[in-house]
Amino acid sequence: MVDEKNDSIEQKANRHGVLIAMLLGAFSVILNNSILNVSIPSFMQMFDINAIQAQNVVVGFMIPMMITMSLSGYLADVLTRKFVYILGMVLFLAGSLLGMAAWDFQSLIFFRIVQGIGGGFVMPLSISILFSYYSEKERGFATGIWGVAAMVAPAIGPTIGGLILEYSSWKMLFAMNIPTSIICMIATAYFLKEKRQSKKIKFDFIGFICITIGIVCLTLGVNRIPYGFSDHGWLTICLLLIGFTGFLFFIYTELHINNPLIDIRIFQNPIFTNSTIIVAVCTASLFSGMLLLPLLLQEVLQLSALTTGLILLPQGMMMGIAMTIGGKILDRSGVRIILPAGIIILSIVTLVLGWLVGQSSQWLLIFLLIIRGIGIGFINTPATTAGLNALPSFQVSRAMSINNVIRQLTGTITVVLFSMFFESRRIIYMERMSKEAAGILSVQHSFLIMGIIVILMLPITFKMNYKKMEKKKRLARKFG
Repeated sequence: MVDEKNDSIEQKANRHGVLIAMLLGAFSVILNNSILNVSIPSFMQMFDINAIQAQNVVVGFMIPMMITMSLSGYLADVLTRKFVYILGMVLFLAGSLLGMAAWDFQSLIFFRIVQGIGGGFVMPLSISILFSYYSEKERGFATGIWGVAAMVAPAIGPTIGGLILEYSSWKMLFAMNIPTSIICMIATAYFLKEKRQSKKIKFDFIGFICITIGIVCLTLGVNRIPYGFSDHGWLTICLLLIGFTGFLFFIYTELHINNPLIDIRIFQNPIFTNSTIIVAVCTASLFSGMLLLPLLLQEVLQLSALTTGLILLPQGMMMGIAMTIGGKILDRSGVRIILPAGIIILSIVTLVLGWLVGQSSQWLLIFLLIIRGIGIGFINTPATTAGLNALPSFQVSRAMSINNVIRQLTGTITVVLFSMFFESRRIIYMERMSKEAAGILSVQHSFLIMGIIVILMLPITFKMNYKKMEKKKRLARKFG
């Protein structure tokens, strides 16, 4: 709920202005990443690099973003969320401007790192700020509107990126961020009212080092897996082992100090824990689709990048709409309706895609993806909001940092695992059928696996609802 101390300040602020500012920040960061993801083949040609090197366009943004996400909660407590959020947008805008002037691939990656540092401050704090401006009964609506940016940006990004690369210079990929970033900073500076509170909090240096090692090594190791273990396989294994060890030391450290960088004890809250699991699986479903559908449409069925983007666009638009509707339903009825409905819709459509994808008409595929977008929208915002609502307000910033890091790692691991599964299955199937048929069957089996994983989340939604109701009853007895 909104802090009573800040009520007098926040009542004078334009909450819708704050919402627009937070939406624009998230939209800028996510759109930038989705646009540049489709540019990897073009960068390979322009800079004469291989696929592993080209992946640094994505990895060079993702790793620093996850590292600064882990810092955002601490810095917000010390410097105020407003300062850190604007700082993040300034860094992101600087990286975009400098990216337009990149003179070689190394400079391009460095400017992507600058963008990633800024984006890591923006993403978790945008939700934390919204939570302080909206009461518990309104947060579903606010995060649903915010979710429009989170879902629409990756939906339109590939289409916009394809158009830019076809009709303009690659430098325009960075220029796309400039107008929205500037408007976001102005709106944040004007609408966001926050008192400076001097907090002296000891920085958890050991925890920061451990989580940094964990993020860097695990991400690099996971991204090397698809290229096999024959070429410098020892390096891949070492990176994975060091990454896991870093995270284990991080967990141990955070449980044994008074001022942890990220208080992982919040996982003792069953509602937050269950919501994190559900969101992680929803993220896996989203990222697996973002990988498998372009593979099917472009590599297997030989459709153009523009046609692929247009087929995927309605799904992204529907996700945004469903997130807003799902948030409103959450505000009125809690999770007892919306989360089970989302899980059932998403699992059924994913299983249907496992039977029909690649063998149906484009119009039927678009229809199924629209329904899939509804399912994802009904899960993402309600699960995230319900989990954060179950925490005290002072824990929201750091909880959102955990949430975002888990989403990014889940997305990375999902893409790697399903790309490996697709390639391995296709090679096996090509021994007894055509390359196209083998590709279609590999994608179908991938969707069937994902559908089964999603349906396993249904019991958790009921448990989560039960826990929430019990908590409200205890509070009512205590304060009633």
